Amino acid sequence: MKPVFIASIDSKEAQKISEIFTKEQKVAIIESSNRLRAILNASAMVILEHSFYAKYGLEYFKGLLKKPHPPVLMIAPPDNIQVMVDIMEIGIRFIPKVPDYQKLLRLIVNNTLSQVQEQEQLKQNVLSLQLRVEELEKAGSEQDDRQNGESDPETKPPEEKGNILDEIIFVFKRGEIELPTLPQFGIKFQEMMNKGANIREIGELLKQDMAISSKLISVSNSVYYRGVVENNNLSQAISRLGLKDTKRYVDAICNRSLYATKNKKFLKFLERLWEHSLACAYASQVLDESLALGLEIDAFTLGLLHDIGKLLLLQVIGDLQKSKKIGDNIESSELLHTISSYHGKFGAALLKKWKFPEDFVRVAAYHNNLKAADSISKDLLIVHFANLMVKSMGFRLKDQADIQQEEIDLEDTESARRLGLNAAMIDEFKQKVSGFMNEITGLFM
Repeated sequence: MKPVFIASIDSKEAQKISEIFTKEQKVAIIESSNRLRAILNASAMVILEHSFYAKYGLEYFKGLLKKPHPPVLMIAPPDNIQVMVDIMEIGIRFIPKVPDYQKLLRLIVNNTLSQVQEQEQLKQNVLSLQLRVEELEKAGSEQDDRQNGESDPETKPPEEKGNILDEIIFVFKRGEIELPTLPQFGIKFQEMMNKGANIREIGELLKQDMAISSKLISVSNSVYYRGVVENNNLSQAISRLGLKDTKRYVDAICNRSLYATKNKKFLKFLERLWEHSLACAYASQVLDESLALGLEIDAFTLGLLHDIGKLLLLQVIGDLQKSKKIGDNIESSELLHTISSYHGKFGAALLKKWKFPEDFVRVAAYHNNLKAADSISKDLLIVHFANLMVKSMGFRLKDQADIQQEEIDLEDTESARRLGLNAAMIDEFKQKVSGFMNEITGLFM
C-alpha cells in the first residue's frame, strides 16, 4: 500500500494527525509545495492541514489537481464556509476541525484507504487479465483453433475481422474495462467454509443477509427437501439442506447477482445464460453423484461457472455500446457468434484472476473443446457432457452452434463414451435435471 501524505507546515498539527495511524501504515509529512507536486501520485491519499492550504492558496491546488490524483482530504476551519466551498469545487473533500476531530478523521481515512486498495487491486486484475488474454491468444495454434471452432483474430485477414472482437481485444489490452467482481458475501462465506465452520457458525453468518436466508428457507421447503414440518427459520433450513447443499445454493444465490443488467437488450441473453448455468450446475452434480466419481472439487460449482466468459463478454460489449465504440444495432447472430467462439479463453482468464483452482480454469477454457485440452480430467468430462445435455433440453442461448449441438446423439459424444453413459442413464439424468429446474429455478430469479 502506498503511504499517506500529511501536507502541513505546522509540525505539531502534523504530528497530531499522524497519531490516528497504526504502526503498520506508512505516513510521510510534506512541508513544501514543490515536494508535494513532485511525489503526489506516489501516495494513497493526501491529508491537507489548513496551514498548508493557507500558505499556498487555492490557485496552487487548482493547478496541482488538474491531472488524475489520489484522494485529498482537508481539515478545514469550521467557521470558514468560503474555503469549504472553494475546495469542494476542485475535488477536495473536507472535515471541519472541531474538538476531537481525530475520531471522524480516522473513520474517513480508513474508508478511503479501503476504496483505494480495492481500486488498485482492480487495476492489477485488469493488467494481469490483459497479459493472460495475450498469452492465451498466442498459445493456440491454427490447428487448435480449427478444432475449437475458434479463430484467432490476429491471424485473420483484416477484412475478415469482426468489429466487436477487435474492440473487445483493444479495450482489454488498454485496461479500459471494469471486470466483474465476486460478491463479497460469497467470498466471506467461502472463507468460513474453508476454515471448517460448523452449522451454527454458518448460520450466524447467513443471518446477516436476509435475501440469502429467505431463499435458503424457500429451497428447503421445496418438493426436493420438504419434510413433515415446514421450515420457518434459517437454522431449520440449513439442518435440512446440510452444509454441502447449503454451500451450493449460497454460491448460486451470490452468483445470480452477476447476471443483473440495466441493458434491456441483453436482459434475455443473461436470463437464458443464468438458466443454462444453473441447469449445467445441477446436471454436473447429478453426474458426479450418480457415477460415484468422487471429484475433489464440487461439480455443482464447476458447472455454475463454466460459462462465466460469456457473462464477461456480454458485459464488455454492453460497455462498448454505452461508450459508443460499437453500434447499438448488433445482430443477435453476430453477438452470439462472438461470445460462443471466444468465451472459453476469456472465462479462463477471469477465473484465474479470481484465484480459482486450476480445475475451474481448465473447465472454463475447454468445456466446449475437449480436443484442445492437454489432458482430459473427470471434472472436465462431467461439465462437457452436462453442458451438451442441458442445451439439448432447451437451456441454451439459441445460437446456431447450440442448435447443431441439440441435434447430436448425446450417447455418441466423447464425454459420454469416456464416462460410460448409455441412453437409459442419460434419460434418467434429464428427468432429474428437468424436475430440479421446474421446482428450483423460480427461487433464484
